[in-house]
Amino acid sequence: MKRKGELIMGIGHRIKTVQNPDKRVELLKKFAGRELKKTPYLDFALAVESETLKKKNNLILNVDGAVAVIFLDILKQGRFSDEEVRTIIDAGALNGLFALSRSIGMIGHILDQKRMNEGLYRHPWDDILYL
Repeated sequence: MKRKGELIMGIGHRIKTVQNPDKRVELLKKFAGRELKKTPYLDFALAVESETLKKKNNLILNVDGAVAVIFLDILKQGRFSDEEVRTIIDAGALNGLFALSRSIGMIGHILDQKRMNEGLYRHPWDDILYL
């Protein structure tokens, strides 16, 4: 991927590092270890993480990557055929989970701002309005 100049999706975080991990990822990994018989996709992602960490301490498995690989591990637990898994992935299920998690995060920010009597953040129009 480095030779191609491409990022590895699901790896890397702006703030979190191996020394200061994302608690959400830790919880997801515990869930997978407790609830799933096998985790080949998670295991592969963690092997990639161990390689990327040799380069930089923030090239960790991020929450989007953890959700994606654990979702695949759940699908591959024998409940779906390979064809059904491919149909689910091709239908955009992972993009749906990504959008859902961002929506939940946005709702959390709005509720926090309301609870703390802060005005809701509004990005400057001139930065987003393309006419």
